[in-house]
Amino acid sequence: MQLGKLRQSSSITGQGIKYLLVGGTSALIEYGGFQLLFLLAGWNVAASNITATVAATVFNFASNRSFTFNSTARPVRSAVLYLVLFCCNTAFSTVVVDVLVGAGLSSLIAKLIPMACVTCWNFVLYRKVVFRS
Repeated sequence: MQLGKLRQSSSITGQGIKYLLVGGTSALIEYGGFQLLFLLAGWNVAASNITATVAATVFNFASNRSFTFNSTARPVRSAVLYLVLFCCNTAFSTVVVDVLVGAGLSSLIAKLIPMACVTCWNFVLYRKVVFRS
């Protein structure tokens, strides 16, 4: 393997590990917040999901920009792209959770399904588009 490709591979691996750490923490914030609001506070599914997602997203943007991708891209550009992706992810997540809970699936399981989908496509989009320097 060429040295340049090895460094790039290491960079992707390192970013992947950091992304998973930040994502895991974000997931705990989102998942825990959703369950607290939906099950304990008695909020409806959509309000619980949106509120939990917003809280996790603020943490996630700041952590991924500075820690995971060490981005030097223009902050406003990154924020705008991140917010567009956030809106798409939130709409997707809210619809999926609402449909699954409405179909009788436990909220504990229903929330995990869209979270897994978003995790997969966000790494690629963050790296190649949002935090690209």
